[in-house]
Amino acid sequence: MTNATAEISPAEELPEASAFPPHRAKIAGSDWFDYQAVVAGDDVAQRQLQALRESLASVVSADQLVILAGLGTSLGLQRSTADGEAEDVAAPTMGTLFTEIAKLAGFEQASVIAPDSIERGDVEGLLSACQFQLALNGDPDISRFVRDAEAVILSLCSFIDGTTDLISHEVFLRKIARRQTRLSRTQVFTTNYDLAFEQAAERIRFHVIDGFGFGNQRAFDGSSFDMDIVRRRRGETLMLEPNVFHLLKLHGSVDWDEEDGEVRRVSMPRNPVLIYPSQDKYQLSFRPPYLESMSRFQMALRQPDVTLVVVGFGFNDAHIVAPIEAAIRSNIGLRVVVVGPELSTTGNATVQRLQRLLASGDRRITLVETTFREFSSLLPDTSPQDDRELHDDRAASVWASK
Repeated sequence: MTNATAEISPAEELPEASAFPPHRAKIAGSDWFDYQAVVAGDDVAQRQLQALRESLASVVSADQLVILAGLGTSLGLQRSTADGEAEDVAAPTMGTLFTEIAKLAGFEQASVIAPDSIERGDVEGLLSACQFQLALNGDPDISRFVRDAEAVILSLCSFIDGTTDLISHEVFLRKIARRQTRLSRTQVFTTNYDLAFEQAAERIRFHVIDGFGFGNQRAFDGSSFDMDIVRRRRGETLMLEPNVFHLLKLHGSVDWDEEDGEVRRVSMPRNPVLIYPSQDKYQLSFRPPYLESMSRFQMALRQPDVTLVVVGFGFNDAHIVAPIEAAIRSNIGLRVVVVGPELSTTGNATVQRLQRLLASGDRRITLVETTFREFSSLLPDTSPQDDRELHDDRAASVWASK
């Protein structure tokens, strides 16, 4: 991938030290360096940070930019309460799901089926054992428990509303989706069920191509990803609309509903389309409608000149990790940036392989140990707002203040 020239903010413009959590980064040719050392004035750390920012500038300017977003992008979210206070509304973790599911009637009977999963607090193992039991004898009590557990998961993941603070997502989208139209549209793949990216895009008036077309029917059709949005003015040639990105949800969404064999976006799904936590995720991901997203993810990673940014993803889903590792091994034109808060200490096998590749001099790999919120701020803004976007922001501000 060729390096792109971009305006990089100098190190002295960084926020005060208190604005940074204790996070670190690692690029080819360097050890882990701490951002606190940058703020403290360490020359070596400042040069390393500058190299990182230049590397990230080339990332957001890559011809093919692919984002894989996981649970970490929805952690730490807040909303404003009626009295103006802020409250946490983060996405539920696996531990949270297990705690809530353990309150359901039928949990004790399910516990007998999977005692090891209960001991580990493993919701995936528990639901997998229940599904296996249902395949054997169709126990109505276990069936009811699974149905109730899935309803709890859907409810807990439906936490995004108009009061949710999505500034991190808005900043992130402005930097990875506001790209020159000569570049390919950014593809955002996410394992999350929630509507954070959709809501953030709506607030900043970005256009989302999500597989549901542009008509009134809005049934899922994978060929919609081959369409685009153009602007037509009298007497001028057609121009690609800026601020457009693709959103592909690998595990479904809280607003997907299936009826008569078609998947549509609705406010309250009666037949939710989700891949719930279980060991069946691998098989289910290769069935419609998930197959379209998985296929495009695999195709994207095979491009000869592509950058993959993995943020907030724990590398625990085998069906997603497998194509990533295959692409890293075979596609020399693939560049990978991995972002997470505990990369330097994780025991995850994939991250450890990436660290070994870095240590051996693989310049395709960059690791950034930080949160999604901090990474969104760290990314350089290489594409300024155009006149129409500036006008829309001014007008929205004025009318909102009335």
